[in-house]
Amino acid sequence: MADEVEKPDVKRVLAAMMFGAKSPLTIGDIRRVFGKLAAEGPEETRDMARLRESEIREALGALQQDFAANRVGIHVAETSSGFRFETDSACGPWVRELLDLGKPARLSRAAIETLAIIAYRQPVTRSEIEAVRGVSVDSIMRSLVESQLVSIVGRSELPGRPLLYGTTQSFLEHFGIRSVGELPGIDQLARRDEEFTRRRQAEVEAAAAEGRQQELPLPPTPGLRPPAAEPPPDEAPGPGAERGESGAGEDDGEKDVGAGGEDVSGGG
Repeated sequence: MADEVEKPDVKRVLAAMMFGAKSPLTIGDIRRVFGKLAAEGPEETRDMARLRESEIREALGALQQDFAANRVGIHVAETSSGFRFETDSACGPWVRELLDLGKPARLSRAAIETLAIIAYRQPVTRSEIEAVRGVSVDSIMRSLVESQLVSIVGRSELPGRPLLYGTTQSFLEHFGIRSVGELPGIDQLARRDEEFTRRRQAEVEAAAAEGRQQELPLPPTPGLRPPAAEPPPDEAPGPGAERGESGAGEDDGEKDVGAGGEDVSGGG
């Protein structure tokens, strides 16, 4: 009688699934496979279909510890898109030579500075990046977009609707993080950016309000009469009235006085 095939535990199944997967596996992917197999497969597959998300994640954590302890040249990594096998960085030169990849391309200091601004302030416009760096970033932005570390994520509401840039999935994988929230100092910078965002929103609203005022005529105000017509030139007050002076023949008894105090009004 042939020996019965040993039933694998969940860690072995997870390792085999990651080895055969073409892309990182999420917890949802794993549970979907477990559930589909339990519905169509043999009885022994149903136990894994009952596993909760926390239990699957616990098994993945144990698998990570096993690979790290055995130092076998690969490890289990959790990326922003799921779990997968990765080679140890210390073994990189041999793997690159095997795959004929050559030396990895390194980012220049200017590119790293620009990428940091985008990562911490995204979504951000090109002019905002240049305002922080103080120099033009046209060539650097083109290089980052071609490297798929940065992409266009929309348009700003500022006048002219400039393009907005943000980091990509490749950016997270390049730096080995699951989200931009894992960047050092992101919480402190986020609080600073709240004030920056409020100022930018105020500028947008002010620009929009100014545009509406220029495009729309002011409506007439009900209850107001049109301005009175100006009096004819012969009825208009003379310059003497503006200074509070009175002419000859007025009842206030004032007289024009010439130089030296002599009366020049023509009176008796």
